[in-house]
Amino acid sequence: MSLTLNEIPDHDQAPASSSPSRALSGLRITGARRTVLKAMALGAVTLGASALVWPRAARAETGKYGMHGWDRNDCKDAYPVGYEEKGDTSGAHVNTYGACFNGTWRGSNFCDGGWHKYGTWNDNGVQADHAPTSTACGTTTTKNAWKWTTPDGIVYRCSDGFTTFWGGGHTGQTYLTICRAIV
Repeated sequence: MSLTLNEIPDHDQAPASSSPSRALSGLRITGARRTVLKAMALGAVTLGASALVWPRAARAETGKYGMHGWDRNDCKDAYPVGYEEKGDTSGAHVNTYGACFNGTWRGSNFCDGGWHKYGTWNDNGVQADHAPTSTACGTTTTKNAWKWTTPDGIVYRCSDGFTTFWGGGHTGQTYLTICRAIV
């Protein structure tokens, strides 16, 4: 069965043979049923789109080797008056906003799976012995990693560790190093 153009009812007028609907009859509003339904649909779409951009609550994370991360994006426990983030000294984020604080060296090349490396790694003839630590930041509760959001909205994890270098002019010097990874 097909309809002709004349048989299709207007969207704002009910057909002459229709009876009033009991749907939404309890609402004390004026306006057509279709207007109410459009408003409800628009409200649902707006709420759904808003939920996509609501910030998620911070939660503590546990790294690969049982190291615990900070459950907020500052280190006010150790630096109550704040600090200035420093740029990376190596790795993928050298020319971006600073995100991590302290450390002799900071960069993505100290990361493995988003957390500070653990174990022995070789790079261009230099042996690096990496060990994550949870004692570099924090006064009452020590943690291994913190999250910071840079001005461009990117969230990074800064995971602390110590690295001892051998070869290439190094004879066993140990430095505080920071792994910077995008979360």
